[in-house]
Amino acid sequence: MKKPIPIITIEQLNSCGTHIMMNMDIRRLEVHAKTLTPADFPHRHDFYNLIYIKRGTGTHDIDFRHYEVVPHQLFLMNEGQVHEWNLSDDIEGYSFFFKKEFYEVDENNLSLNGLPFFNNSPNDEPMVIFDKSLSNVIEDHFEEIIQEYADKKPHYESYIKTILKQILIQALRVYQPNYKDDSSTLSISKFKSFENLIEDYYLKYKSVKDYASQLNITANYLNAICNKIVGRTAGELIRNRIILEAKRLLLHSSMSICEIAYHLGYDDCSYFIRVFKKDVHQTPEQFRLLNR
Repeated sequence: MKKPIPIITIEQLNSCGTHIMMNMDIRRLEVHAKTLTPADFPHRHDFYNLIYIKRGTGTHDIDFRHYEVVPHQLFLMNEGQVHEWNLSDDIEGYSFFFKKEFYEVDENNLSLNGLPFFNNSPNDEPMVIFDKSLSNVIEDHFEEIIQEYADKKPHYESYIKTILKQILIQALRVYQPNYKDDSSTLSISKFKSFENLIEDYYLKYKSVKDYASQLNITANYLNAICNKIVGRTAGELIRNRIILEAKRLLLHSSMSICEIAYHLGYDDCSYFIRVFKKDVHQTPEQFRLLNR
């Protein structure tokens, strides 16, 4: 099989030996940006990443969504997203990396799966922009993390976790007014559980019935929830996730069309091509040629 999209680890960023494992790391963005070359992009991570822009401009592409980089902006990326950036020479900010197991909370609504900006869903944007007063608070939080990480006093990781939680809560407070729905709490919970299941099983399960069974509801009820909250069927959301991964691999890997089809769980390459063309209105080969 040909080379897929490169995955960067925290250990690689720190040039660690194979016997060393790291749960988190923080760097000033201006320093981190200079350690990466054009050859390193695009890539995906095996960790979560907060990228805060203190000053500077540029562009940031995350899974085929294009963002203008502006001051006081926080990008919140999960461990699977593919991204690349073009940042100005005067960029300043922070880049904080952490593994999923590093961040553990008891509150479901503050879990990584419960925070909307960490979803792969096209309904959720992976960034927020803070106002001037709140940006000062966020920058103080990041400075405190940098100091704690440098000093490594007793229980420094636990202390950093509490600061990370504060940053995520502040981001959620800014984000939630834009995350509008008037659906019931139960429907929202089922919908989020469905999105999380898609992320875990999109390579294995393709039918609405499979996911509905996991949620202990009927396929019709699952479709009704999805239509109510995002105006799409459950089947569309499943296909959207599969097509997103197909696009990632078509543009950012050297895998053949059939290798991608088999990786995504399709035994019939021709059927995968038909599914892709129906959704994108281009064959996989056309998409690759026109967008690379």
